Amino acid sequence: MAVPSFDHDILVELFRRRGEIAAALLRACAVPVADYARVELRSIDLSQVVSTEYRADAVVVLRDAKDSAAMGVIIEVQRWVTRGKRLTWPVYLTTLRAEYDCPVVLLVVTPDRDVAAWARRPIELGHPGFCLTPVVIGFDDVPRILDRGDARRLPELAVLSAMAHPDLEVAEVAIEAISRLPAAQSRLYFDVIMSAVPEAIRHLLEAQMEGYKYKSEFAIRYYSQGEAAGLEEGLERGLEEGLERGLEEGLERGLEQGLKAAVLTLARAKLDALMTDDVAAIDGIRDRQVLEDLVAALGRAQSAAEARTVLDIARGYSNSLH
Repeated sequence: MAVPSFDHDILVELFRRRGEIAAALLRACAVPVADYARVELRSIDLSQVVSTEYRADAVVVLRDAKDSAAMGVIIEVQRWVTRGKRLTWPVYLTTLRAEYDCPVVLLVVTPDRDVAAWARRPIELGHPGFCLTPVVIGFDDVPRILDRGDARRLPELAVLSAMAHPDLEVAEVAIEAISRLPAAQSRLYFDVIMSAVPEAIRHLLEAQMEGYKYKSEFAIRYYSQGEAAGLEEGLERGLEEGLERGLEEGLERGLEQGLKAAVLTLARAKLDALMTDDVAAIDGIRDRQVLEDLVAALGRAQSAAEARTVLDIARGYSNSLH
């Protein structure tokens, strides 16, 4: 059995904390959603009186103004093809429908396009007319949340949007939305956003946050091994020259490479193409402050001409070192 990953567990967590996003995603797929007054998060255990246990990732029941069950939604997060799911998904639906006597929908969420294509295949049960076609949300289908009011109303959907569309604008909207949540929840979601965006954007956001480090226990549990990988070069040297010195050098080298990546990403965004000399000049810079200044200057550049001036300065500085 595949071990759950950070991405799998955090996607499940978003639905368990805010069931309304299931209804929002169904609407994004043009699936009719029952009118509801409140959302009930119910047990994920869909076992029957048999030895096999059936546990969905998340289960949401939409209740109408009279507090009757109007619609059930079973959410399954799939990061890989799991053929046994095509046997258990129909069981989930019929079990929940029998319990609540209301329409039930299966919503499969996946970041992988191949998995999305697999999950969309109809499941023939053998009985005439009895065929289940899951509703599948790939990351391409997740809406880009840029309206700050929408993000504040459904911050979990804004976080999911940042995971699916990890660009600077979406990330900034999501970060503003989660800032109003309780501290522990906000830290968790901030960690999720920072882990989703590319390195260059993460450095820009880190600069705004004055030296960000993962803070939520949820993220620390999954990303401590990522930090160790980033320090590998420093640790190897540390075995020979002392652990403390190796860690310091590994951190410094990692930060330098991250700043260079940020400079190159911003430069490519401002210009149609970079010259070989531009890339070589940036690679030759070792001074962290100079790299940070280049990131800031390119970020402020309002035109290709201004960006070119910044790179010319960088080339001149690099040439002066040789």
